Amino acid sequence: MPRRESRTLGQPSGRAWSLSLVAGLLLALGTPHLAAAEEDKPRFDRAVEKVTTTPGAKFDLPGGFTNSTGRTLDTLYVEVQLADYLSFAEEFGNCWYEEDNDTLLVDGMTCRLEGTIRSGRSYDLDFGKVNVDNAARFGNIYYSVGVDAKPPEGTRRGTGRQLTFGERDHADRYVRSASASASASASASYDVVSTRLDVDNPVDLALNEVTLRGKRGDRVKADFFFVNNGPAGIRAVFDSEEDNETAVVVNLTVPPGLTAVEVPDFCRGKERGHGDKGAPGASHYYCWQHRLDKSRTMSPGQFEYFPFVFRIDRADNRPGRIEMATSDQRDDSDPSNDSAAIKVDIADAPSLPSASSGGVSPSHVLIGGGIAAALALGGGALWRRRRSEASHTLREES
Repeated sequence: MPRRESRTLGQPSGRAWSLSLVAGLLLALGTPHLAAAEEDKPRFDRAVEKVTTTPGAKFDLPGGFTNSTGRTLDTLYVEVQLADYLSFAEEFGNCWYEEDNDTLLVDGMTCRLEGTIRSGRSYDLDFGKVNVDNAARFGNIYYSVGVDAKPPEGTRRGTGRQLTFGERDHADRYVRSASASASASASASYDVVSTRLDVDNPVDLALNEVTLRGKRGDRVKADFFFVNNGPAGIRAVFDSEEDNETAVVVNLTVPPGLTAVEVPDFCRGKERGHGDKGAPGASHYYCWQHRLDKSRTMSPGQFEYFPFVFRIDRADNRPGRIEMATSDQRDDSDPSNDSAAIKVDIADAPSLPSASSGGVSPSHVLIGGGIAAALALGGGALWRRRRSEASHTLREES
């Protein structure tokens, strides 16, 4: 299933492998019985096509399956994987639960169903309600069933009532076939059905304005931040190259009269090329993701951090600029803060005299409330947790 490739649900048993071999032989012989062999597996077939909701709400999650194996089953495994920022409102004693590493919400469930499951019959499930976190936006809920599975590693067993199933005796508008796109990434021994989630919740990605103050010869710090001001969270994917973990986030133009003397390892001078280390002295830089890789979630309050040090070589108060790299992957609700000025206030410039200081001077950073709060909390996630692990942050690279 998507996002949980290591799971064992749906891996073929010895019987399934035998059936696959038979199917291959039948295909070679051109027999019309191939379709029957391929259908010798249960399938999840009841799911709402789309849920439209709001942050903080709850909604019911129905489900169902059909026994297409041609034999009576006494055990079946059902798996449900929720979209980001959703969580189960209720737990079941015959299910195992998995917590999302980024959001700390319990969003994965594998259940063992026991009872008489007759061939050719369809059954309904009631997974209870699903909670919509305040940071939820959009995504997919995935479902599948299998006859040979075990709970994924790192899961815990639920403590509530048993999840049960009842035979379906009526037509149901939610009965659907498997999704072709979802099934393409799943094991050939089971199909995946999905529900599209649509939450009306914007996201605002922002860059901070920085003012550098000093005199000629000073080295001044400049701390730039690419932050998610929320209220929604997003997947940390900022370019269209799925296999490229160095997704470019920002482009920076150095103010005239300044030279970059300390450059983050994850930034490169455009004149020197992507492979050159640091590239001090360039007039333009581009920087890529460092703290958050593309498989993670960027929750409200989380950010990418780009620390530079500039040397003031001559009196020139013209500004530079930092801006977000162009991307088709973003849907920003406030484009006005997608770029920001790098202002310069040089003490010995005739137009703007000011007091000077020696050594390494701190930059005077003018930032919005979201970034200021992020710094006040040491760069952690700012959104309210449901669980006690309030200090949890994403992995930081050295």
